Amino acid sequence: AEELGKETVPEAVQRLRAALGHDSTVICVLGGTQFRSGSKLLVEAIAKKLGSPVYSKVRLVTEGMAGAQETFAKNCYDGSRVWSLLPVGQSSGYGKGTDIHAGADLEE
Repeated sequence: AEELGKETVPEAVQRLRAALGHDSTVICVLGGTQFRSGSKLLVEAIAKKLGSPVYSKVRLVTEGMAGAQETFAKNCYDGSRVWSLLPVGQSSGYGKGTDIHAGADLEE
């Protein structure tokens, strides 16, 4: 299996899945670092909807990037279900959610 530092890819996937909860639905939140006309309002509205307690089994995962992902995290209710998947040693700096780590860089 491919190695991620001292952890193999399957080991990393298993660890991350356990952290997110095996019975949860995981939605990956992607987006650019800059907004186009009206897109910031749309990201904020989607975050407020998906972050509400109605979706308690949903885990929302970003790459910890600025722009759409950060706006999403900061508008997602209390942020308790937002997870930012980052390379080891990096931080999202969102002030909401939980940073989780795997790999040495985004590619890994």
